[in-house]
Amino acid sequence: MCRGKTSCDVLGIDSSKWSKTSCLQVPKFFEEALETFSLAIRELVSGDQKKSLELLSQCKSELVGNFFIEHGQQSAYFRVRDKKQIDVLNKAAKSFNPSPRLLPKVEKLVFLRDSYRCRYCGLRIISKEVFAEYSRIVGREFFSVERENSKRNGLTLGLRGVADHVEPFASGGLTEIENLVTSCYSCNFGKAGYSLEQLGIEDPRLRPPVNDDWHGLTEYLPKLKKLSISNSKSV
Repeated sequence: MCRGKTSCDVLGIDSSKWSKTSCLQVPKFFEEALETFSLAIRELVSGDQKKSLELLSQCKSELVGNFFIEHGQQSAYFRVRDKKQIDVLNKAAKSFNPSPRLLPKVEKLVFLRDSYRCRYCGLRIISKEVFAEYSRIVGREFFSVERENSKRNGLTLGLRGVADHVEPFASGGLTEIENLVTSCYSCNFGKAGYSLEQLGIEDPRLRPPVNDDWHGLTEYLPKLKKLSISNSKSV
């Protein structure tokens, strides 16, 4: 646990060893969890909910969620100096920002452009719609997507993505597709409204998106939605 400490156990105190591409590189078990959850989705759409839940239990959801809560979302507070002064300036700039915070249709375009992959750390992300449908089908008692971090499944914290303002919205950055990149929750919350220069990381737009066959599991949404409707009718 790093909250309340002067340094992060994962980030370390030697700034020369800090990543230049992301605030904090996520552990290998994030990708392992993603692979296992992908199998759980495939089993569910194939009609085997029992097998899907068995795979879900192997996803290390709590470990993924705890890493985000204790390390991922905290990293900026260990990387940035003069936070109080910057926060005051950001508050003033944010109040005059003419842009909307974020538009769903714009976010989707960003995800498609970036192949549902974090442009900072490279982690593949999963569509929030997939998480929502999975919860509706198997039940919130098995997979919660509630807003409170302590109540929601850890995968929805570690493996979900958001369109991130490279030039922070908090300091006046505009909500334009040229200023947005796909980001995992750890990288987005880890930036905490600070600039790339303040964080000591490179501009992710200098690295082209990885174009592969990853689509955030959205290819399963039609079948998931059909299952969800079928389940609601049978209740």
